[in-house]
Amino acid sequence: MSPKQSRHKLLLDEMFPRRNAFPQLNSFHDLKHVIHDYHLENNGDPEVVRLAKLKNRILISKNEKHMIELCENEMVRLICITEAMSQEEIDSQIMAVLRRLGTQGAVIKLSRPIRKAK
Repeated sequence: MSPKQSRHKLLLDEMFPRRNAFPQLNSFHDLKHVIHDYHLENNGDPEVVRLAKLKNRILISKNEKHMIELCENEMVRLICITEAMSQEEIDSQIMAVLRRLGTQGAVIKLSRPIRKAK
């Protein structure tokens, strides 16, 4: 019998579509959106990081440049996504990362895999 996978608490930054755009994450994990679930619009990055810390959630953001330092300072776990990834890729890659994720703090950068030309 395989060990039961834990559900993670995740927070989508405001640049992402509604959480139902990520069906695997939304059905298996506790996924919330900054705007659509917490009704916080036009907040700065520090406020989003504080919300993630307050709610004990792993932040998912495309804003790698500013979020890494803020999350490290606040000890908030962060998953950074590149702009080039489709919603389906984001959904499946984050699911794969969460299966292997331990309990320690981390910054995880995900990008579209480089495909070799034929």
